[in-house]
Amino acid sequence: MGLRAGSGFWKRFGFALVVLALASCRTVPRPDAPLAPRTAYHQHLISPATAALLKGPVIDGAALLRMLDQAGIRRGVVLSMAYTYADERKHVTDPDRRVSEENDWTAGQIAASHGRLKGFCSVNPLRDAALAEFERCSRLPGMLGLKLHFGNSGVDLRDSAHLARVRRLFAAANARHAAIVVHMRSRTTTPYGAEFGRLFLDRLLPAAPDVVVQVAHLAGNGGYADDADAVMGVFAAAFARHDRRTRNLYFDVAAVVLPDTSQADLARIAGRIREVGPRRILFGSDLPVLGNLEAGPSWAVFRARLPLTEAEFRQIAANRAPYMPR
Repeated sequence: MGLRAGSGFWKRFGFALVVLALASCRTVPRPDAPLAPRTAYHQHLISPATAALLKGPVIDGAALLRMLDQAGIRRGVVLSMAYTYADERKHVTDPDRRVSEENDWTAGQIAASHGRLKGFCSVNPLRDAALAEFERCSRLPGMLGLKLHFGNSGVDLRDSAHLARVRRLFAAANARHAAIVVHMRSRTTTPYGAEFGRLFLDRLLPAAPDVVVQVAHLAGNGGYADDADAVMGVFAAAFARHDRRTRNLYFDVAAVVLPDTSQADLARIAGRIREVGPRRILFGSDLPVLGNLEAGPSWAVFRARLPLTEAEFRQIAANRAPYMPR
């Protein structure tokens, strides 16, 4: 889940804002040529317990499926919010137990979706219990992989102890043939940029050479900032030189293109997508709170505003991550 400066807690962009943004663009999809992604690859649910912690609404599996139905999207990948209980800034009592309970609740929602939703377990890699919890959770029905959120977990890849703990989880996921989704953006108090991209390539990807690693938010945390672009520049250069470490590397665009994204940033985003290749781009819309749009409006804004070709949009809509069953 991405947090952006200036977005009020639990505040959505109004639908009218979306309509105005779309109306101002020449590339609005024609109503006689509908196009929707097959799968939304970066979604979240909020359990009653998490809603109480964050003081917001419950979003269960049934609610997410209704949102996907409205968008014409068949399937969704749910990234567990369990890591939020292990964020020391929230002062949660017995965080390891609460992480397990949230992972279990998420798995239960996925089981009730009759195959339409698949899930990723989540942990804080800096907790001693992280490895055992991942291995336990990864055995639950419908759970395909591991979600790590460096910002909420306080991970700094420049810290050798942090790097070792994350690398251990990457290796465990590789051993279990479990995909990995990573919110790379560190906390705002931690310098972030190209160095993180190089550490990710040099130290983390080699620990999970056989599974998909999906970098969330085009290496940012929603929107598209200069530091995220610097990280994407490292990845783009690796693709350009056919670096074998990128062979299972994918990127999701959850909450990256917004109604107010500048033309300059839209051009940068489109350029990075072309550099890594549209086949490596997975659509997702994040959690529909904190200023994020639901899946349908998010896809509409993405398609209307981003200067890509129709063929590129169709490629992104059709993409199937290798970890998703057919």
